[in-house]
Parts: sequence; C-alpha cells; structure tokens
Amino acid sequence: MKIPRPTGVALAMIAAMASFFSAAIASAQNIQTGVTYVCNGERIYIENCNIRDTSDTSNCMVGHPDTILPNGLMKYTYESRGSLKKLLPTCKQPSAQDVAKAQAFNKKIQDQQDAAFKRAEQGNPYAAGAPAPQPAEDPATHAMRRCVAAGRPSSVCLGNGLMDSLMPNVNGLLSSVAPGVVGKEVTGPQMAGVFVGDGQWRLEFSEASVAVSCADMRPDSHAYTIAIVNNRAVLTISSTPANIVLYGNGDTLTGTGSVTVNGLVSAGVGEGYTNSGQQATIYEYQRVTRTCPRPNLSSKGAGPGVVGMEKNMLEGMLGDQNAPPTPAGLRMNGTYAASTGFSVGFYPESAILGCGPDAARAYPYTVIADGRQAVVKVEAPDHPLTMVLQSNNTLNPGSGSYLVEGRRIIGQNDNDDFTFAPLDATCNLAVLSPGDVPSVAVPATASGVNAPAGSTPAASSGSANTRLSTPGAPTGNAVLSVLSIFPPQAGAQNPLSGHPYVLLRESFAAAIARSGVSVPPGTSAYKVFGNACGQRTPDCQKMVSVLNADAAAAIRADASGKAVFSGVPAGTYYLMISAVYNKQSLFWGQPVNLKAGANSLMLTQNNAVVMK
Repeated sequence: MKIPRPTGVALAMIAAMASFFSAAIASAQNIQTGVTYVCNGERIYIENCNIRDTSDTSNCMVGHPDTILPNGLMKYTYESRGSLKKLLPTCKQPSAQDVAKAQAFNKKIQDQQDAAFKRAEQGNPYAAGAPAPQPAEDPATHAMRRCVAAGRPSSVCLGNGLMDSLMPNVNGLLSSVAPGVVGKEVTGPQMAGVFVGDGQWRLEFSEASVAVSCADMRPDSHAYTIAIVNNRAVLTISSTPANIVLYGNGDTLTGTGSVTVNGLVSAGVGEGYTNSGQQATIYEYQRVTRTCPRPNLSSKGAGPGVVGMEKNMLEGMLGDQNAPPTPAGLRMNGTYAASTGFSVGFYPESAILGCGPDAARAYPYTVIADGRQAVVKVEAPDHPLTMVLQSNNTLNPGSGSYLVEGRRIIGQNDNDDFTFAPLDATCNLAVLSPGDVPSVAVPATASGVNAPAGSTPAASSGSANTRLSTPGAPTGNAVLSVLSIFPPQAGAQNPLSGHPYVLLRESFAAAIARSGVSVPPGTSAYKVFGNACGQRTPDCQKMVSVLNADAAAAIRADASGKAVFSGVPAGTYYLMISAVYNKQSLFWGQPVNLKAGANSLMLTQNNAVVMK
C-alpha cells in the first residue's frame, strides 16, 4: 500500500472529512433552533444542539442576548437537552412566523445540497468509469516518504505535504491585500501558541499572523515580525495608533509600558440581509480606543487555542499517531540548506536534519534568544547540534562533518506499519541559508546502504494542476471576497480562522465519482473519502489525484475568517470549506456563480451543512 500523494487540494478535503460522515441540519433536531424564547423575562436564543447525540444528557448552545459580559460580548451557555425540554414549554414561544422562517431556511439549504449532489451524480459521464491512472511518484510524494522515514508520524507528514502543495504564496497574497492584518510567511523565526496576561491581554499565533485582544475588544488579526537584536527576540505587531513591541523569553512576552490600541467592541445585534437577499442576524461592532496595561503575558495554562485544536483534529482523522505538542514561544519555519548537502527543515514540533535528498532524521528543538545567546538547539541523542541564529537570517552550525542517521521505507508488516532500513550519510557542516532540500545525492555512509533505486530528488512541493489560479499566475479576472460571520464568543477566534478555502470546478460528489471510487447507496462521497484517507487505502490516492486536478483556486483565510480569491475565470464553482464550531462539524459546498470583477459571499452557521 502506497502513501497517498500530498498534492493539490486534498488537505482541505481531508480536513472536511475529519468528522463529517453524513449530512444533517438543525431542523432535524427535536428542539427548534434558530429562534428566540422569553423565559422568566429573559430572552434566550437556541443556537444549536448536538445532532450526534439526541439523548437528554446531550448539550445545546444557548445565547443570552440580555446578558452582556464585561468584555462586551453576549453570554453563551451550554444547557442539556433534557433541561431545555422542561424549560421551553414554560416560556413565551417564538412566533409561528419565526419558526417557519427557521425551518424553511434549513430545508432550503438541505434541498439545495441534495439537488446539487443528485445533478452531479446523474450528469457525470465518469460515474461508472475506470479508476484514474496512477502517476509516477512525484517530488511531493518523495518528500512525504522522506518525512515519514525521518521519524515524524505519517499523518503529520501527509498534512504538512498537502498544505505545502495547496497553499503556495497564500500569505504573500493576503499580506498584499490586507497589509498589517496578515503577515507574509517567511523562512525564519516565528511564534506559536496562546499567551494570556493581565488586562485581559490575549495573543494567539497562527503562522504569519496573530489574533490580538485586550480589555473588552474582540480578537483581531494583525501581522507581526520577529527580529533578533542583541541576542533578544523583538516581536513587532502591526497596530494602530502605534505598533505593539514585545520581548520574548521562553514562555513569556513582555512590553515596556502601557499600550494604546484601536479595535472593535460588540455593539449588539440587529436584523439585516446577506448579499443574496437572505434575512440574517447582524452582529454589530463599534470602533474604540483602549489603553491597556503593560503587556506581561505567559503561555502557561493558556490552552491549545484554535490552531492547536485544528491540528489535533486533522491528525486524529489522518492516523492514530499524533505529533508531540508544539511548544509555545519562539519556533522556526522553513528549510535551510548548505552547498555541502546538509539541510535543516523546521516544523512546529521538530526539525529534520538531512544530508542530501534522502538521508534524514527528525529531532525536537528549542530556540533561545535570552540576551546572552541566540541559538537553535537540535536535541539529537549522542550528537546534539547547536546553530547560531545570525542577524542576516542564516544558521551557523560550525564546521566539521555531521553523520545523519537516516532511514528509508522498505515495506510494511502484517499490521500495515512501515518497515525501514538504515540510510546514513555524512555531510560537512557549513552556514545554512533559506532554500530547498538539496537535490544532489551524497555518498551513503556508516550502514553502507545506498539511496533507494529510482528515488526522485526532493524539491519544493507544487501542485500538478496546471489550471490552478495562483497569485503569480492568475487565470481570469473574477475576484471573490469571502467573509465569515459568527456569533462572538469571549476570547475565541473565528472558527474559520486560518482555514483553507478551495474552489472546485465540479461538486465534491462528482469529483469522487470521476475518480472511479464507488459510493455505496445510502452513503455519501464525504464518508467514502474520509474513510479511505483516514485508513490510508489506495482509494485515497485516486480521489486526491482527481480533486487536485479539479481545483480552480485555493487560499487560506486570515484570523478573522476572511479570504480573497483573485484572478479566477468567471463561471460556476463549488466552494469547499470545513470547520468545527460549538462541537459540531460544519461544511460548505454550495455552488458559487462568479462574474467578471468583484463578487462576495458571506459564511454563517446558517448556510453551512452540519455533518456527522
């Protein structure tokens, strides 16, 4: 059994399958959602209920519009289904018109989804066709096999490879569209984790951006940069009226004085309409300026945040091995390489030391910038490596030779676990600069095992889809702005923050049918895809190949859930997005008609399909 190829749009598709196994909508619940009751003089709004567990002990999310928390956000509570069954009959009921609107809206979403799938299944000439031909191993597949052989969990390698091929230059595009809001992802130091502190300070880092909130303001996305100055990490967050400057040291971030910050606070709710004319609840905000106390933040006890939870969800779906948790604080991003063939590839939880394109091994690492030294320490047993982080963004590991005790995949055992053989190689140490893993092979050493025959030199992962619209190579003149509107929750990011958004040329069901993988009656294409890729069967590779070729464009949302597709040809597409919100798995797959010029779409919980 081969590892599915990490190409194209598959990460977004696999993430959508993390817990999506059949469609269900809120109207199927025995408690009416999307309406307001008045109980003992207080308004309560039934947001949603657990659709996978309909027992009286399962929970529903309830909003309390009449109770505003100190941070200006509406109070939310979780109430058991049983307690609501007793309470709601004693309350003033929503009007028949309100109930009818909620039920009609939910039914409309379900009918549109069912009709789209039916049209795709009936009209697809490839529905009963032969499986798609299997291409030869590509550089991305080789890179993922190298990652697995290096010792990282296969599910983590698959997710990283898919993201790399799906999201080239995404942050670069977003940073040009929204300077100061989204940073341009670079090779070099970056931050990870959640930091909280006095004055209700909260920072949650996500790749090139950070969600910032203080006092009663809602979390907002900001770009940030890190500079090493006098062996100290200086973090500069783009903000108004002035940037926020912090100093990092281990698991703490500190400032030098109080900070004045512009932002938004909740201004209540109102009724309005989406761009499509659908009536919707509009959450209103007021722009304010707050003077927050001197930042003194720590990552201790802050929790994993949205980024950490999404990582755990993806890994849990793709396999039963989870990567070690990402330490909060300074981390490194990207690959550094030297002309000698030596390289270091940094990931959130580990660094892969490499010699040539094949020999590689992953180890934990730490980044230290405490004023005395600025170094990256790779914790390899028996031969640890310390590299000086220089001001010109190069790494100096010193001189001499270094043995990389690598491995190569040679097969699988009866439990479908990979089996390995040693693949050691020695490279001379030299200053490392940002770049790709070297493609020139070096002589194998120690074990005497040569590189596997027919292996492909590793390179930057890229999509095999020649029709994919990218920032550097637009294929049309339509622009789609996607906004994400969800009820505010104290201290929480938008549930679509940092998510991949993908435009497919055909519906997901049609693409799966064209791959030649059969979808049994009574089940869904989502369930088939999720099962195949979760178990790493050959069918996953077939479907991934077709989905990759079918993508028209892909982009990652910023911390507020906003994303802009630019340079896409006018036409009809299917927007594929998934997220977990209030312990429910949501999926958007509706058709989108794009005209030349500006187009917009608003994502809410109400126009998503709840999957189980």
